[in-house]
Amino acid sequence: MQVQLKGHSTEKMTCKQVSWIINTEASNHMTRNLSHLHNLRAIYLCPLGLPYRSNIVATKEGSIIFGSDFVLENVLYVPGLSCNLISMSQLIYHSNCTIQLTHNMCVIQNRTSRKLIGDGERQSGFYYFKGIPLIMALKVDKGMSLDLWHQRLGHRSIQATKIISGVDLEKDTENLNKCCDVCQRAKQMRNKFPTSDFRASNAFELIHYYLWGSYRNVSSCGAFYFLTIIDDYSRVVLIYLLIDKNKVSSTLKMFFSIVKC
Repeated sequence: MQVQLKGHSTEKMTCKQVSWIINTEASNHMTRNLSHLHNLRAIYLCPLGLPYRSNIVATKEGSIIFGSDFVLENVLYVPGLSCNLISMSQLIYHSNCTIQLTHNMCVIQNRTSRKLIGDGERQSGFYYFKGIPLIMALKVDKGMSLDLWHQRLGHRSIQATKIISGVDLEKDTENLNKCCDVCQRAKQMRNKFPTSDFRASNAFELIHYYLWGSYRNVSSCGAFYFLTIIDDYSRVVLIYLLIDKNKVSSTLKMFFSIVKC
């Protein structure tokens, strides 16, 4: 598979010719370019205080569309600005996103899906918005094995791996139900028990027990756990339903008392 990084999207962005600064102190998004605003509307007089300038008043606001996943709402039109400002606080509050800052870059992600919706670069002490990065898959080699894609995708299920269009399922029929050793080992919580030649000669001389749960669906009696006890001699299996796992100790004591009787 070949993947190419295709720069940044400029969808509806003639404003790429103008600097956009991601500002931590600005209370509102602001732009000096009236032509870039969508859904332009008049507002009540909104006084603004700008550094090294007397107070000015904004009378219009609109929306700036950088892409389908990144839209700035309630952007104030402020003529005379030397650059456009993206208010970090307003962006986080209205756009359901998170912002991460490093020493040289800024990353904007959707808070729910973690999808990258924008990024910025630090220059001269300011974080300049660069746009929306685009990652485009150009080619998927035909005939690649299902098992190879299963490993590349972090050992996803066979049902999820089969969705990839570049996989030739006819060549991998024998692998559809193949047990993956890594998947099996990943599900194990402990190493296997060592081989033993000991065999119980009487009932309940040796027992094996295991606690299962908790389960999302509660049983009819309100239990979330069940305790399995297996007699090594007779192979009899006993199951106790438990509401809470702290009942294991009392259940085992009860079982031992029954066995002794």
